[in-house]
Amino acid sequence: MKKIIGISSVFIGLVIGAGFASGREIFEYFCLPSQTDFTGIILASFAFSAVCYIIMHLAKKINTPDFSSFISKIAGKFRIPVKLFMLSFMFCGFFIMMSACGVLAKETLGLPPICGIIFLGLVCFFVFIFDAKGLVAFNTILVPLMIAGMVFLCLSSLLAAAPVFSFPDITRRNPLLSALCYVSYNTVTAGAVLVPLSASASKKQIASASAFSGFVLGLLIYISWLSMNRFFDTLITTEMPLLALAADKGAFSKGVYTFVLFSALCTTAVSHGFGILGELSCFPKANRTAAAAVLCLFAMPFAGFGFSNLISNIYSAFGYVGIFWTGLIIFRYIRA
Repeated sequence: MKKIIGISSVFIGLVIGAGFASGREIFEYFCLPSQTDFTGIILASFAFSAVCYIIMHLAKKINTPDFSSFISKIAGKFRIPVKLFMLSFMFCGFFIMMSACGVLAKETLGLPPICGIIFLGLVCFFVFIFDAKGLVAFNTILVPLMIAGMVFLCLSSLLAAAPVFSFPDITRRNPLLSALCYVSYNTVTAGAVLVPLSASASKKQIASASAFSGFVLGLLIYISWLSMNRFFDTLITTEMPLLALAADKGAFSKGVYTFVLFSALCTTAVSHGFGILGELSCFPKANRTAAAAVLCLFAMPFAGFGFSNLISNIYSAFGYVGIFWTGLIIFRYIRA
């Protein structure tokens, strides 16, 4: 059970980043033209489970101890461009989390965004120097707390307000394609944290952790989407819709959800940074601390761009490209 919880926490922590926990991604990818069409959310839930299981099971079958060798075996002669793509995606995800922390510091504490950016950089740095053990422990503590916070906010909102559905034309998109794109960009680099954990996990533990992760993520997407739609017209223009929803419910709710958001920023930023440091395995182990410091410092200037712009533009581009990577993994899994 401990192993299942550990794997699930790491995977869920990777997915629940600033875009997810803030509600921004829900608007971007799950604002469906029908209040009763949940096929995209259902597809996303099953897809998350499938991707988690396939990556870990395939890593065991082909006996790859780290993400770098996993990419090499899957991509073959295209391993160099694929690795560059992965590094680019993880770095973008890393500084997007920093950008969100800057927004959070400004909207909740009235501080300049740079304060939040620096603070998250320091938190990530200290987790990085403890390697994989730090990653698992960090996620095992924070993920259950932020899931509880999201469920509390969404359920209290659902019970307190009458439903008011309003879908402007800009939200009308193919729900299944949006769901696939969403799962794709959220799992493009999942192997960076799942492959190292697969070696010590049994097939039964992998299956249980995958199923549980997909169920939790699907449930959180559904209740977040449903609760935000009750205030759709007022929330759609905000950078962090769920934080705005929490603020409307009072100082306590806002404080709780500020912690949830910060936890989400930390877990995803740490997962992306861990993947980058794993790819840069050419560094001697003694220089891991220096590499972690350089990564955090180098990402800070990029974090100054607008959070919602980064979410809607960069992630969408990576998501559609990432569908091909996910397809290649599935193809290799079938043939293995």
